[in-house]
Amino acid sequence: MKKMILFAAAAIMAFGASAQMSLVKDLAKKAASGNPQALAEVLQNIEPALTNPESAGDVLTWYTAGKAAFGLYDELYKMKLMQQPVDDKMMNEVLSGAYQFYMTALPLDTIIEMDKKTGQPKLNGDGTKKFKTKYSKEIIGALTSHMGDIANAGNVYLQNSDWENAADAFGNYADLASSDFAIKNGVAAADSTLSQVRFFQGYSQYQIQKFAEAYENFTKARKLGYTDNNIVDFQTSSLANMVQAMLDKNEYDKANAFIDNALKGDPMNGTLHDIKGFTTELTKGVEAALPFYRHATEVDPNYANGFFDVGRCLYLMAQKIIDDNPNATNKELVPKIKPIYDEAIPFLKKASELNPDDTKAKNVLDDILYKFEVMGVK
Repeated sequence: MKKMILFAAAAIMAFGASAQMSLVKDLAKKAASGNPQALAEVLQNIEPALTNPESAGDVLTWYTAGKAAFGLYDELYKMKLMQQPVDDKMMNEVLSGAYQFYMTALPLDTIIEMDKKTGQPKLNGDGTKKFKTKYSKEIIGALTSHMGDIANAGNVYLQNSDWENAADAFGNYADLASSDFAIKNGVAAADSTLSQVRFFQGYSQYQIQKFAEAYENFTKARKLGYTDNNIVDFQTSSLANMVQAMLDKNEYDKANAFIDNALKGDPMNGTLHDIKGFTTELTKGVEAALPFYRHATEVDPNYANGFFDVGRCLYLMAQKIIDDNPNATNKELVPKIKPIYDEAIPFLKKASELNPDDTKAKNVLDDILYKFEVMGVK
């Protein structure tokens, strides 16, 4: 969990586990207070207990921190409604901390039921140990009642281009709004809402070049039905950046396997087929890559780069024939290279039509026409 620094750090003494738990119990009483100053003091003073190996494993530690954080957030929210000055950034940091504290507390809130006669754990019919919870109902209630606040915090971060915090807040909301307990309590978000939130989570991660995380969340958003804001382009660009990082490390097998897996989930994505062609070209050459580039144009007839890559590969194949036959006459070369150039020309023309601002295809096309002129091809 990312450490949340809310206040000026006080000098922290090294306490033993028993001392830390004694401290936590004292702070738990303060956490029940509605006094903002007392709640702030709980959050400041409980920090050592969050990292002590023994106290960090006790649900009371995280429950106390979460209760204080949610309590402080609610008090700050009330102040804001009454138009009193509030530090919005600190307010959202408190909310983020509250979420993390309570989410950490939940799995720790299990108390094994003991048989008073035997002193052994009670068992369910399937042989598993019976357990009960002490704080979970309250924790879940606080989490679900603040779902909207967490989403709003994400929007504020997004508007301020605070990409990392925006991604965290949107992720917290989406995880919470799709959780088993949200579903059980009838407050789970609709897929249309979750898909939008996952998109903005991915968008925020994309801005700080966390491409793997961005790709994952764009994929989640699309699976939930999201189609807006050029999501396919963002998702594919994220993947392309991930693949490029692999290629930079000469991890060609890893890159190809990753693209193959992506294509299984998105077989009609022309850009993915084009990227597959690129990685294949690097390892096996242009002839092996050509079928992937062709397929890119078939699944996406408006994908300019796919058409250029087909034309470029054909051009390079013809150029190789020229290079491999330095003593051949034009009369000898023309029958070998003209059919290849003739095939390349319509792809290059299409690429130029689809993307007239990019001169790459035009330059290759001009060179082919120049060679035709030199060789006397009409």
